[in-house]
Amino acid sequence: MFQGFGKELIPFFLDLRFHNDKSFMDANRERYYREVRQPFYDFIGAMGPGMQQIAEDMEVRPAKCLSRINRDTRFSKDKSPYRDHLWVSFRQSGRPNDGTPFYWFEISPEYVSWGVGIWGESREIMDAMRRKMEAHPDDFLRILPVLKERNFALAGQEWKKMKAPEELPEVLKPWYLKKQVYAERQGTQLSWIHSPDIIKRVMDDYTALAPLYWMFRGCVEDAMNQLDQKEQGGNV
Repeated sequence: MFQGFGKELIPFFLDLRFHNDKSFMDANRERYYREVRQPFYDFIGAMGPGMQQIAEDMEVRPAKCLSRINRDTRFSKDKSPYRDHLWVSFRQSGRPNDGTPFYWFEISPEYVSWGVGIWGESREIMDAMRRKMEAHPDDFLRILPVLKERNFALAGQEWKKMKAPEELPEVLKPWYLKKQVYAERQGTQLSWIHSPDIIKRVMDDYTALAPLYWMFRGCVEDAMNQLDQKEQGGNV
């Protein structure tokens, strides 16, 4: 049963930050399994039933949901082999990370964060969201009060030269201009992770934001249908 993340979690991340090499990890691998990976697995296990109430096809297997401690350094100037933070992502089973709506939960030595969004930049998906926003702005307007009530902020990079339609409600224009989009919980406290109550805090937010998650999924499906139609038209 999940009882909160232990007090040993953050010290492990800090130790790894300052001794980020294979010799340290080899000497502390069992510590990593015990103090880091297993508590995250327990967290995912406790969240699983609630996540599958949001979507029956949600991936909840711990090994599929938890990020790897190993970093991919092939295209990075930073060659540190290990992460000093980890995150959980709940997304539709069988779907890749990129272009997939997901819920995330992340712990680093400095903060805990969680929210919902679409992983990566996809012009096709964001164009689908823009079309839906123009055609049915009320669908989006119904979601915004929930974000404000639960202290979530809109985030993600914007197109600098794009302009939103003048007729679009003012509160939707920041959404319209996004390259990528996610909503992140504000006002979190790192101390919360040490209590089993973190499950209720996060699950209550995830459940309240389910309409936004499903709106994102609808945009992805619309974008995929649009691409299929283009491919079929090109093959005629």
